[in-house]
Amino acid sequence: MVTLNFIKNDWVKEKNGSRIMKVDEYQIIESIIYADGNPALPIVKRSYNGRVWCTWVNENKTVVTQPFWESDLESVVPSSMQL
Repeated sequence: MVTLNFIKNDWVKEKNGSRIMKVDEYQIIESIIYADGNPALPIVKRSYNGRVWCTWVNENKTVVTQPFWESDLESVVPSSMQL
């Protein structure tokens, strides 16, 4: 079982980075296995591959979406949301 560190719309940044990003989704991949090695019985399994898609606005005011390894991110609270 996989324990996820973030949920959709969490604010994160790269470790030792300053760019604040919003989590969009976890990257799920589909892998095909064959029951008893029989190619006539394919089974499709979905699994999390360790990447998180994040979105931010760059210096040119362009929206950028990019995948990051979950282990390279840390949770933050944007300054506009701090008390």
